[in-house]
Amino acid sequence: MQVRETLDYEIFRMFYSSGLPFHLVRNPHYRKAFSFAANNNCISGYQPLGYNKLRTTLLVNEVRHVENLLQPIKNTWKEKGVSIVSDGQSDPQKRPLINFMVVTKSGPMFLKALDCSDEVKDRDFIAEQMRDVIMEVGHLNVVQIVTDNTLVCKAVGLIIEAKFPSIYWTPCVVHTLNLALKNICAAKNTEKIMRFIKNVVGSHRLLTVPCMLEILSWVIL
Repeated sequence: MQVRETLDYEIFRMFYSSGLPFHLVRNPHYRKAFSFAANNNCISGYQPLGYNKLRTTLLVNEVRHVENLLQPIKNTWKEKGVSIVSDGQSDPQKRPLINFMVVTKSGPMFLKALDCSDEVKDRDFIAEQMRDVIMEVGHLNVVQIVTDNTLVCKAVGLIIEAKFPSIYWTPCVVHTLNLALKNICAAKNTEKIMRFIKNVVGSHRLLTVPCMLEILSWVIL
């Protein structure tokens, strides 16, 4: 028991001193690592991974492993085409990001997130990034791009459609419903509607399409 307690203290000191999130202990790889070490006496002299090995050899091997896992999804891109989905957000450091994903019947695949801290996110900048992603995926594989419904994104859609006649711009359904809902509420402006919306929003972590449709159907009725 004393040995176990000593090990527990060393582990939690690792978390506290490095500011690691507590939910890391729920990571299956974290638990498997300790279980593997406890059940294999042959590695009693094992030394923890070093800084250089983590950021070089193992990282390169893991990137190769992930690419191999994603290859079957990429192989389906030519069959029925893909949708490129893009949206903006801020990370925990408040840096403005633009995310790009590829969505197919085989499943979604994250491509990249751009840090736009030193950039003006106008139509030309966003269109240029979108062009790069389209060329990376292969323009013949892309059926449509999906963004929100802002004026900037509409302009980006027109630029992309002019550059690639076979690719269409499609506004995000959730964002479109959100705008429609705001217009409806602004027109009626009743406390009863607002209370209902707050209750629905409060019960949903994210405003998904079913959630927005629930709100719209109630308001219209």
